[in-house]
Amino acid sequence: MPLVQMAIEASPIKDDNPGMSTTLLYALIMAIAQIVVTLIAYFLGYQTDHMASGQWFSSIAPLVVLIVILTLGIKAVRDEQPGKGLSFGKGVGTGTLIVLFSSIITSIYAFIHFTYVNPSFVDYAIEAARVKWAAKGMVEAQMEKAEGFMRWIFKPAVQSIAGFIFGNIIGVILSLIISAFLKREPAGGSASA
Repeated sequence: MPLVQMAIEASPIKDDNPGMSTTLLYALIMAIAQIVVTLIAYFLGYQTDHMASGQWFSSIAPLVVLIVILTLGIKAVRDEQPGKGLSFGKGVGTGTLIVLFSSIITSIYAFIHFTYVNPSFVDYAIEAARVKWAAKGMVEAQMEKAEGFMRWIFKPAVQSIAGFIFGNIIGVILSLIISAFLKREPAGGSASA
């Protein structure tokens, strides 16, 4: 019995930075949500046969997910702080880390998605683009040159790297905006930068 009692009395693991675990949790939530949005777009045909009609979904849905989860994540970290205060810098840093960790996961998934799940994505994208190019009066030689560029830019590795870079840029911009609205002085004290 003393062994059981000793195990119960063992001190719990001390979390010196609870905001970091919350940041990682929201990064994981964001990554999963973005992957789900990607899969929904794929299964609805917005990455295949209905690409032209699904561009709104593929543009708006990930942005909405990003804004909502960043807001919730920064707010959760704010609510964990003593006095429930959050400086602008802490909010921006939190949002940036959420997006950074999430982008790592989603970039890996994007590579897997466009290599194994939807390897024909570039063909569908070119087909949709050719319709637009023909409507604009592009000649075949121009279309072939543009198609070569599209085939390069839509390689899974290039998409993953570009998604990581642009996702972080947009995430930092949104973190700046969201943190401006969520910053507040802690109750009974001042927020540190």
